[in-house]
Amino acid sequence: MIVTKFLGGGLAMFIIGILAASSYMFEIILNPNIFTAGAGMAVLGAVLIILSILTMAGGVVGDSMGDYKAMHAGDSTVFSVGLLRCMLAITIADGRIDDSEIMQTSKIFKHLTGTSIDDETIRYTAEEMMEHGADIGTELEHVVPTLNKALKENVIVASLYILAADGDMDEGELMMLEDIREALGVSFGKCEKIKKDFLKNQAKKLSA
Repeated sequence: MIVTKFLGGGLAMFIIGILAASSYMFEIILNPNIFTAGAGMAVLGAVLIILSILTMAGGVVGDSMGDYKAMHAGDSTVFSVGLLRCMLAITIADGRIDDSEIMQTSKIFKHLTGTSIDDETIRYTAEEMMEHGADIGTELEHVVPTLNKALKENVIVASLYILAADGDMDEGELMMLEDIREALGVSFGKCEKIKKDFLKNQAKKLSA
């Protein structure tokens, strides 16, 4: 690696320079030009060492930043998949999914993530989940570790969209929302505020 070679060269120059300057200072060599040359080599070597260290440190930081971006890009993908599966877990609680529910899921998914998803993917994922008996609790166990506060709130909003798709939420749906809230670790007060804001916005849409 070029940086390593510069570091090695700088270290060698620094040591040789110090030895040459010291030889003159301790009168082992009496030629003053040796001291001048030695001091110059020591300074140049020190500069090369510092530059090499800074370059390597910059590379480590750059790699770390790359890992950080990749990690968060991965988190975003995990969240999108997890969000879809959480919505579908609520939708298929009755053991089926129809075209209107697929359309509603697609619409909510795009609204919350800004990304479109085709109906076939939704249908295939729902069928796979029904085949293996997936439920909202299981899906949340997988997705919660990747969620920050804002993403957890997005999951609650998505759940509200699904639960209120028929225009109202019955007792069973409210109990499911409570289970979702607890699994996400969102406070009761915060969840109530999200629900209140959601219902207010829904009411505005209906009256518009």
